[in-house]
Amino acid sequence: MTSSNFSTVPKGAQQQPTPFELKIDESKLQELQTLLRLSPVAKETYENLQDDGSHGRLGVSRKWVADTKKYWEQEYDWRKEEAHINSFLNFKTKITDDDGGVFDVHFVALFSSNPSAIPVAFFHGWPGSFLEFLPLMGILSKKYTPETLPYHIIVPSLPGFTLSSDPPLNRDWKVADTSRIMHKLLLSLGFGSTGYLVQGGDIGSLVSRVIAATYAECKGMHVNFMFIKDIATKSSPDDEISEAEKKGLDRLNQFMSVGHAYAQEHGTKPSTIGLVLASSPVAQLAWIGEKFLAWADPSTTPSLDTILSDITLYWLTGCYPTSIYTYREAKELLYVDKPIGYSYFPYELAPVPKAWAEKTGKMVFFKSHDKGGHFAALERPEQLWADFEEYVKAAWK
Repeated sequence: MTSSNFSTVPKGAQQQPTPFELKIDESKLQELQTLLRLSPVAKETYENLQDDGSHGRLGVSRKWVADTKKYWEQEYDWRKEEAHINSFLNFKTKITDDDGGVFDVHFVALFSSNPSAIPVAFFHGWPGSFLEFLPLMGILSKKYTPETLPYHIIVPSLPGFTLSSDPPLNRDWKVADTSRIMHKLLLSLGFGSTGYLVQGGDIGSLVSRVIAATYAECKGMHVNFMFIKDIATKSSPDDEISEAEKKGLDRLNQFMSVGHAYAQEHGTKPSTIGLVLASSPVAQLAWIGEKFLAWADPSTTPSLDTILSDITLYWLTGCYPTSIYTYREAKELLYVDKPIGYSYFPYELAPVPKAWAEKTGKMVFFKSHDKGGHFAALERPEQLWADFEEYVKAAWK
């Protein structure tokens, strides 16, 4: 492992996590190949021929799905991606919940040997995974040594996603439950005494906010997504809204009118959509691929291999049906009475203005960017990291 010298778990850890190496059985890969070969692509329709080169105004285009299916089947190399994942330090650890349930939690880490290192957890969203933060971790592992790294970097797989345990079958599961397990993970690594910071986008921003608002050990949060449902309580005629932010609000309104149907399906009929998308890799390709194409900045859209790696990991771990539980909750934002930071990317789904965002917590950092979208950690990892470091300077006392 190229990052093996960042492997020393802090001395205060309550339990030692187990090193983990991802190795998908060859039979599963062959099964995927067979399913791809046998899965049809829908016939041409007026709607699926509305193609601008990636995705159409009425949804992902037939051409993109057909071309990507062919590339996925004939050229994409999962073993190459698997080797890339294993070049980072992967761990699994057992986390016992308050009711005695035990979760097998996966995370990627860079541990520092600097006694003053600041613990930081980065939380992914949907339809993302821990893969979102590997570019950032690659940057850090090249820039620092274990002695000079100023942070402990922890990137978990959220419960229900890819390599971590699923939510229980006998009760509903909410963001607060996931947040509790993530908090317990950080305590198990010994960060209860020092405190820690959290960062996230999409669902990861919701997890970050709940943790920051709930647990004293969390000293603050930085987010690049801030979906404000109760806009009436966050906006006022006196708010200063820039021209760029006005364009962002147009994008938010467009998303709510023509891009939000998937979330309503996730939230109201999760059983149905879970069964549908678990039946075909091409179905997942269309459903998840559309999101990567439509939600990213066209100038910084992740590569086809990056998109396929995420979809392939979802398929091989069977996690899609267990990854959509958060959509059943009303996403009212808790106020965070701690230092918060907010990075604004113009192609975000919910690029809310600074004037609104700063009403959700004690904002100590804000920066607006002219490029980047929903998958900021993939699209602009250097800029996201630079923002986070600036936030830490203002937040960590």
